[in-house]
Amino acid sequence: MTNTFRRRLTVVGAATLLVTLTACSTGASSSNASSSSGSAAACDLSKVNAALDKYSGIPEYKDPGPAFDISKAKGKTIFNIQESSANPFTQALTAAMTTAAEKVGIKVVDYPNQGDHTQWIQGMNAAIAQKPDAITLTGGTISPNYFKPQATAAREAGIPIITVVNEDLTQPQGPDVTARVAQPYTQAARLSADYAIKDTGCSADVLVLTSKEVIGSPASIDALTDEFKTQCPQCKLTFQNVSVPDWSTQITGIVRTAIQADPKLNYVVPLYDSMSQFVVPGIQLAGATGRVHISTFNGTPFVLKMMQDADVVRMDVGENPAQVGYAVVDQVGRILTGAGPIASGDEGIPLRVFTRTNVNEAGTPAELGKGYGDAYTAGYLKLWGLTA
Repeated sequence: MTNTFRRRLTVVGAATLLVTLTACSTGASSSNASSSSGSAAACDLSKVNAALDKYSGIPEYKDPGPAFDISKAKGKTIFNIQESSANPFTQALTAAMTTAAEKVGIKVVDYPNQGDHTQWIQGMNAAIAQKPDAITLTGGTISPNYFKPQATAAREAGIPIITVVNEDLTQPQGPDVTARVAQPYTQAARLSADYAIKDTGCSADVLVLTSKEVIGSPASIDALTDEFKTQCPQCKLTFQNVSVPDWSTQITGIVRTAIQADPKLNYVVPLYDSMSQFVVPGIQLAGATGRVHISTFNGTPFVLKMMQDADVVRMDVGENPAQVGYAVVDQVGRILTGAGPIASGDEGIPLRVFTRTNVNEAGTPAELGKGYGDAYTAGYLKLWGLTA
């Protein structure tokens, strides 16, 4: 996510945003700030423990689709537009894509930008002028919805568009998109909920921080809400939306105010773990260190290091950006060789639950792409016909 920030929010202003609603409110996941809680009911920890255990080990690689000869795509070019070149996560995805593409003789050209929508339009115009063999749109906020005329022009010029981790597998594909590498946002959200339920012994009182311009956020919010409703109806949720450009100026005050307003609040669940760098100061300023903890999603190395260094971030659902890079090349290769893309966009991107018990497997300090095994590298090369 981009860290270009402008506006400031006072603690008093943040307090006005935290509005309490009941669990049955139909606006719980659509308002800027809302909360939900259910009537007391049985909470079966065996189910949440089973889900967390399932994702705690090194994930297995599985072929995402039928084998094909990717050598036919040698010499082709991918034009890549990140949601923001300042975003460490999309930088990592681009680097991984470039590494995988080099193995098969495909060139990646990355278009620099700072996340402004007009820059995305400029990037699309530049791509159409350069006539690459494919365009990739990389990140959670970038979509042809923001530049429909350019996306249509690319399609009419015969240039396929592939979106990268901007949608959940349950969401529809964007307009004029040939294929996608979708992301299991909903499963990650359920696991974030499960850990808070487990760690509090079915007594979670949670502030959920959302950013609805991230395309997968609505699916994540629905999944997280459903998981709490199903597994721990007596747990309490409060939702607060913070736009990505406002993370650094608003999150700390919102967290501090929420804790002060609700002394029983014991968990903060940022949908995206880069928000944690602003959550932790809010917990500290509220004097709640050791009482309020974090479970989140992405497995960004600096957040995993926060887990290693202190007991605030207790769980982070990681995804392997290196494998995402191979997945993108797989989809592009299928298109450029005529094999046909994986229609669902499900490349089997694995998730891994990192806690203090296994986080050192991600490196000490944590490293990008470490802690997921490396079976996917040999797996993709074999799938592409490059090795026996």
